[in-house]
Amino acid sequence: MDPRDLHNVLDAVLDGLIVVDAGGRIAHVNSEACRILESSPEKIRGTPLADHFGPAHPVLGLERRVREERRGRVLDDVRIERRFDRALEVDVAISPIELGVRDARATRPADPYEDEEEIDEPGDGVVIELRDHTLRSSLREKEKQRDELQRYGHIAAGIAHEVKNPLGGIRGAAELLGMWSESPRAKDTSALIVREVDRITALVDELMVFARGDALELSRINIHRILDAVIELEAMDALASGISFEREYDPSIPDVLADPSRLTQVFLNLVRNAVQALEGRSDGRVVVATRIALDDRLTNRAGRQVPTVVIEVRDDGPGIDEDTLARLTTPFFTTRTKGTGLGLPMARHWVARHDGDLRVTSEVGRGTRARVALPLGGPQRNVEAKGRG
Repeated sequence: MDPRDLHNVLDAVLDGLIVVDAGGRIAHVNSEACRILESSPEKIRGTPLADHFGPAHPVLGLERRVREERRGRVLDDVRIERRFDRALEVDVAISPIELGVRDARATRPADPYEDEEEIDEPGDGVVIELRDHTLRSSLREKEKQRDELQRYGHIAAGIAHEVKNPLGGIRGAAELLGMWSESPRAKDTSALIVREVDRITALVDELMVFARGDALELSRINIHRILDAVIELEAMDALASGISFEREYDPSIPDVLADPSRLTQVFLNLVRNAVQALEGRSDGRVVVATRIALDDRLTNRAGRQVPTVVIEVRDDGPGIDEDTLARLTTPFFTTRTKGTGLGLPMARHWVARHDGDLRVTSEVGRGTRARVALPLGGPQRNVEAKGRG
C-alpha cells in the first residue's frame, strides 16, 4: 500500500492509532493519536514509544506483554498526562502485527553504509488503539456534581427549618438575660451566646445558597480584570508576604458572559486557598493562567460542544493527598482550624450555575491546581441577563 494511502486510512479512524515496529519505534500515527500525545506526525515517527508515555506507563507494560504472548490485550481507564492540557482517560487495545520491509526501514535511523537488499525480513510490531473517553467521564462527573448539589440543597433546607427557628429563640433569651442581669460576667456570657448564635446563623445562610439557587446577574466581562482585582486584593494579605503572583494570560480571550460578583467570589476563594497552601513561605509561587480550550470544550445541555475559556490557579505548595482531595468539595469539610469548609463547595456551586466545571488536582510534594472551565457564551438557563458591562 502506498504510504500516503495508509496515512489517509489511519486519519479516517476516530480512535488514536499508533503502529510500533519491532524495535519499539513508532512507524505510523494518525491525527487523533497526535492530538492525544500533543505532537505532530513529523515529531512522532521514528521515535521510541517510551518517549511519549514514559518507561513506567501502563501502555509500555501492556505492549511488552503483547509482544511476549503474541496476542492482543485491552486495558480500560488509562490516564495519559499531557504537558499543555489536562490529562485524558483512554481505553487501550494493543494487537500484534507484521510490518513490511518498507515500514520497518522507515523508523530506523538512516545508515549510508547499509545495504537495503540485506533488509528482506518483515518485523514483528504492534498496533495501539487509544479511545478517548474523557468527555464521557466528564459528563458523568458533571451529573454526579449536579446530584450532589441537589442533595446539599435538601440538607440546607432541612437545617434551615430545624435550626434557625430555635436559634432565634436562643438569641432572644440571651439578650433578655443580658438586659436583666446586673452581673458583668453574666452580661459577657449573654453577649458571647448572641455572637455564636449569629455565627451559626450566618453559616446556615451560606449553606442555603444550595437550596435557593440564586439567579445570576450576567454581563459581558473581561475575565482578566476580574483575576487582576482578585490577585491585587489577595496580595495585600499578610499571609501572602513574600509570595510571587505570576500571570499567564491569553490576550486573545474575548469578553465572557458571566456574573462578575459570583466569579470574583470563586477566584478569590481559589487564590486564597493557594496562598494558604504555601503557609507563608517566602519563596512560594502562585500562577494564574488563562487560555481558550481547543480540544477540550464543554458540552452544553443540548449535547453540543461550545467555546470554552479555562482559568487555572496553581501553587507549588505541599500538595494534597488523594483521600483529602476527594472530600474537598464536601460542605463543612476543612483541614484548617478556622475554616468553615464552605469555600470550595460554594465555588463549585457558582461555577456549575455558569454551566462550567471546577476540578482540583494535586500531587503531594509538587503543588495543587484548580481548573475552572466556563462557556464563553454564558449559561443557558436560570439566569437574569443584564446589559453589556
